[in-house]
Amino acid sequence: MIRRLALFALLLTGTASATAIHVVDDAGRDVTLAQPAHRIVSLAPNITDTLYAAGAGSFVVGTSRFSEHPDAARKIPVVGDATMLDLERIVGLHPDLIMVWKSGTPAAQVEKLARLGIPIYYSETTRLADIPAATRRFGQLAGTEAAANASAQTFTQALDGLRTAFAGKKRVKVFFQVWDRPLMTVGRAQMISDALDLCGGQNIFDDLTQAAPTVGREAVLARQPDVVMTAGGEGDSLAAWKQGNALAAARHGNVVAIDAPTLALPSPSILPSVRTLCLALDGARQRVP
Repeated sequence: MIRRLALFALLLTGTASATAIHVVDDAGRDVTLAQPAHRIVSLAPNITDTLYAAGAGSFVVGTSRFSEHPDAARKIPVVGDATMLDLERIVGLHPDLIMVWKSGTPAAQVEKLARLGIPIYYSETTRLADIPAATRRFGQLAGTEAAANASAQTFTQALDGLRTAFAGKKRVKVFFQVWDRPLMTVGRAQMISDALDLCGGQNIFDDLTQAAPTVGREAVLARQPDVVMTAGGEGDSLAAWKQGNALAAARHGNVVAIDAPTLALPSPSILPSVRTLCLALDGARQRVP
């Protein structure tokens, strides 16, 4: 199969332009392109969303599963997901750049693509404040700097507005539930934890380094959160927390599900969900004695 892919890769050879593009990716690697990338394969939903925000959406020729933001991304062919890539199909799209999620895209398969000479960019955005810089770098790679810079500026201004609005608010302890069976939450490496901090919340499992650690019910009870929260409107998954008075959050009426579908998406589309989170926490804050 690799020999067949190598034949496809020969089609990727182009003539270098006088001014090469140099961008350092999130793995610390210098990514060099002879000219702006106009055939891009994006292998993570957040990368796809950021490319669109950077003005490069029309250059995306392949995406990963669950690339649903913005809506236009749903029309692009899906060539893989977090567990498996269709290598032959990816190479058949003749990409001049492949953008991968550093901690999520299958590393062994990415390495096979790299050996074919296709430029690889590793992306890993873990903090809200990093999103504008990522947007600008994507614009550099695609030659859409003007649109990318404008989008990054808009995001920065909106984020600063939220930070100012909720600065100084009484901090409340929050257990953010990602899944109930097994019970999963967010650790320090997840952007949701960063969003909680911006909104005046204290993630009770911020001391855990994993992005989505599994925890025990007893551990949650021991840390006595003021608020138990989940996103996506899946209120039924929180039913067990509402029973009895052992949990402070239950006593305060602060077991809530919010409609924030992009809260786990580390890209520009996260902003409306962060605003929803902040407003929900502000309401919960009023119910804490």
